[in-house]
Amino acid sequence: MRISSQQIFETGLNSLQQHTADVVDAQRQISSGHKFNRASDSALAAGLGVQITFDNAQYAMYKVNQDHLNQVYASADTQLKSIYDVTLSFQRMMMQAANDTQSSDSRQNVLRVQAEKLRGTVANILGSKDANGQPIFKSSVGQVAAANNLTLDNGVKLSDVTTFNDTPANGRTGDLLAAMDAVIAQLNGGSAPSGLQFDDVNSAINQVTRMQVKVGLLQNQLDAATQFAESQKLNVETARSNLLDTDLAQATSQLAKSNALLQAAQAIITKLDTNTLFQKL
Repeated sequence: MRISSQQIFETGLNSLQQHTADVVDAQRQISSGHKFNRASDSALAAGLGVQITFDNAQYAMYKVNQDHLNQVYASADTQLKSIYDVTLSFQRMMMQAANDTQSSDSRQNVLRVQAEKLRGTVANILGSKDANGQPIFKSSVGQVAAANNLTLDNGVKLSDVTTFNDTPANGRTGDLLAAMDAVIAQLNGGSAPSGLQFDDVNSAINQVTRMQVKVGLLQNQLDAATQFAESQKLNVETARSNLLDTDLAQATSQLAKSNALLQAAQAIITKLDTNTLFQKL
């Protein structure tokens, strides 16, 4: 089959156009840092890129929730420790009041005043608010997504801190402030606290301790969720970069190759263009 000079010329021209497009594409990738310019350049990459963008948005939401929960749990842990310390001081005051050497007047005018101050301190702590003006101990607690398939309590419920179950033998329930009020009333009458009142205050202290343990467990779960989410986010970012970002080494190599082929095609076109009519025939 005979190949004419015109066919060679057209082939060279097509090659020139293709290599010019390859050079422009490689230069665009290097300058923009993006492997693809349009979704149509790679439908698969575009689809995966949308999924990765969604995953990133989801992890950003988790990060906001994690920061919120971390602040909530830290505030609750601090206040629970304060409640525990003050209630323990209240219990020591009760022991002092139960001492036979204490007079009725001392219980009524000295220890009662001390008990009222401690009770007031506990009440103030239970009603304390965070920096956003929200109660640290809430009337009701919802759930917040901290990671995939993990929701945690959005704080500590007030009734869980104050309400206690008495000894299993009698199955009584009580309230921390009510138990302190009962002791104060006893002291106001000049009498020593009763054994039942000691049991109630001790049960209240145990309930506060249980809530401290619960908050500690929630903090541990939150820390694990935060670490896992950070690891997953890094994996997503790596996948996104590998899929959509320009590989500079590869793009630079492609640019050099396309430039060399373009120059060769230009040389062929120039040679064909300078041939005589007789040579072209």
